[in-house]
Amino acid sequence: MPPWLLGHLWVGDSPGARLRQARVAKGMTINDLAAAAGLSTVAISCLEAGKTTAALPNLRKLSDLLGVPVAYLGQFESLPENTLGRRIKKARLYHGWTKRELARILGVDEKTLRHWEMDRHVPLERYLTILHKYLKALEH
Repeated sequence: MPPWLLGHLWVGDSPGARLRQARVAKGMTINDLAAAAGLSTVAISCLEAGKTTAALPNLRKLSDLLGVPVAYLGQFESLPENTLGRRIKKARLYHGWTKRELARILGVDEKTLRHWEMDRHVPLERYLTILHKYLKALEH
């Protein structure tokens, strides 16, 4: 798809451009998407223009409505993976989870997860075993 759509110039591949492309491909107007997502048209316009980024719960809602993965809309494939903490964060975002949601899934508190993502601490083996299945999503 060309980097410009409907008279607007979209430079490169960005989360906003991806949102717009997915919306247009679905045949929805900004008003349609805003109403379906429970967001304002201004919010959708700002997301598409790259002026703001969507919170994960809204990103999940938009991805469901548009039939595209959360990871695609968030452009999470471009996040670094050079440490375990960064891989954990990338996997969390790839799945569309907040820190609170993944912490609940893993049975740890949010602060512990935050320390793992910041590479301040390494998860115990029992948590690494659980994390492994979520980290597999990052394998190319």
